[in-house]
Parts: sequence; C-alpha cells; structure tokens
Amino acid sequence: MSYAIRLGSLVLAAVVGSFVAGCGSADVVAEAGESESAASSEATVVFHANWTTEVRGKLERGRRLKVLYASQRAKCQGTAYGQPAWSVIAHYRWNGGAVRTVQVAGLRSDPSAPEPGIDLDQTGRLEMWFQNNDRWGCNEYDSAFGQNYVFDVKEPTNEAAPGWVGNASYAIERQTCNGGPCAGSWKSLEGGFLYETWARQRAAVRQAGFEVWKQGVTDRDNDQLWQQLDVQVHRRYVGEANFTTAYVSFDGRWGNNAHYALDLRALDPFNYPAGTNIRTAADCPAYRLTRDASGQYVEAEIELYFTVNGTELRPTNGGTFRGRYQDYLGNYAVCTQQQ
Repeated sequence: MSYAIRLGSLVLAAVVGSFVAGCGSADVVAEAGESESAASSEATVVFHANWTTEVRGKLERGRRLKVLYASQRAKCQGTAYGQPAWSVIAHYRWNGGAVRTVQVAGLRSDPSAPEPGIDLDQTGRLEMWFQNNDRWGCNEYDSAFGQNYVFDVKEPTNEAAPGWVGNASYAIERQTCNGGPCAGSWKSLEGGFLYETWARQRAAVRQAGFEVWKQGVTDRDNDQLWQQLDVQVHRRYVGEANFTTAYVSFDGRWGNNAHYALDLRALDPFNYPAGTNIRTAADCPAYRLTRDASGQYVEAEIELYFTVNGTELRPTNGGTFRGRYQDYLGNYAVCTQQQ
C-alpha cells in the first residue's frame, strides 16, 4: 500500500504519483481547496519531480512539518506480488545533532499506524536527506550531491505585535494642564522615579506612561483599540518572588501614537492606612523595606515592565524600570532593624 497525498492533514505526507492511474508523470500537487500557504499550525516543504524544492508556509518553531516527496525522484521502485516493495526514508537532524528518520514514500509496514510528522520544536539549521531502497537490494540517496537540503527554522513571528513601543516616562507634578500632566512634565523612566511624601500629599499628577504605534490601529480614532492592543504592566516590589500583572489604561492619542498611563498612586505601598497596624516584625510586609540615608524615612523599591500584545518594553539596558516609594519611618522602624 502506497502513501496517498493528504495535504489537508497535520502530518508528514508523500505523493507516489506513478501508482495513481493516469498520473504516471504527475508531480506533487495540492488538492482542491488547499491554498499555497500551509495552515497556521503547519508548514510544508515540497520536493518536486523536476528536482526543485518549494517551501509553503513559514518554517517556525511550534509548527508541524509535512514533506511532500515526488515519486519520480525515487530510482528504486521494485515490486512484489503486484504491490510496491520500496520506500523513501527522510533522515533529518537539528543543528548538526543526532540523526532521526521518518518514512515519506513507498510501502508502509503498518498502514494503520498514525502517519508520521516532524515537529518543529527547535530553531536553527534543519538538514534533510533521503534514502530510497527496495526489496531487491537497490539503494540510492537524494542529498543535493552530498550537501543535504538545509532549512532555517525561526522563532514564530507575532503578527499582532506593535510596530513600535517606547518613550517610557513619568510625571509627578502639582501643576496640571486640562486635568492631566502638562507637556513638559514628563521625564524619562530610564533613571527611575522617586515617590516621596511631597508626591503623596501635594502632587496632583502621579503617572507613568509610554507610547505605542501600530499602523492602521493607533494612527486614527479607533473605538476597537482596546480589542486590538493588549497593554499590561508587570510589577513587583523588591523582595517579592513573582510579578503581578494588570491592564494599563489608554490615555489618549499623541499624534499617530496611542499613549497609555499608569496611576503611580495606586501602586503606593505606604498609602494610608498601610502601616497603621504594624507593631512587631510579624506585621511587616513580605517585600523588602529599607531606610534612606538620613534614617528618617522608609523605602520600598518597585520593578516594572510593560507588554503590548506580548512585545516587552524594558529599559535600554534590559532588566526592569525602577521606582522608590518613600514614607516617614514611624511604625515601619521594626521592619528595617536588620538593614
């Protein structure tokens, strides 16, 4: 029993054209209804009868690979009892590593077994070559004259990714313009921020923000923006093991960009009534508290980074954006005695 072409499945497949009535010279073709590009969860590489190679779809990690191998390339095609007694085996390896094999054409020893496939579970150099033999001792190789067929498998692309995300900044000011920060109030978040007692008691604006651009999405008034951009902040106080995730609100259009803003007051660990019930070390928060250089204030440091449809915004040198929240030492003294 020979392989039949099955382009609609998520498996490795092969065409044995010479055993299909009226198609003795047929090359590998697609069945009706199949597009030239593979489905999103698969990719296809076609080894045509004219010795050309065609890639359909994207060779990306996480997909499943089909190999369509034209039977005309196989020189060993012996038969027995009127049935094909030959096979084509694909040998493949990742980045020069261990060689694995999978059958792509000819007689299947167990027709009821699931058809094999190659999971693209790595990135880098995928080499492939073929061995064709039959029952009568014929043995031939198809290896691009010993060079092997080489394919570059990449990390998957994020089609929803923004075209650009950046200009992380913050504004802690008493003065406002139209109810929000004035244009000159924003400072780069690269160097971190200090949120101290004046900010807590007197500032009218306490925000961190950044800009996002995606063609056709942010460059117009778009009431579907909230569905098209998944904007999140990931934060933790130094001393905590895990980040907490929350959505960031759309603040307005800045030219062709969408600006998103985060309320720093909502992240303030010293906001009243925090600290009022601290009496012993057992009452202290789990994150790290330290005293400032004067010894009169307590500080907690926060780490932040942002994501837009999975694309991260971090400082230029990597890591996380940082900020320091500061308050009067008061009841927190017991939490900093070991510092």
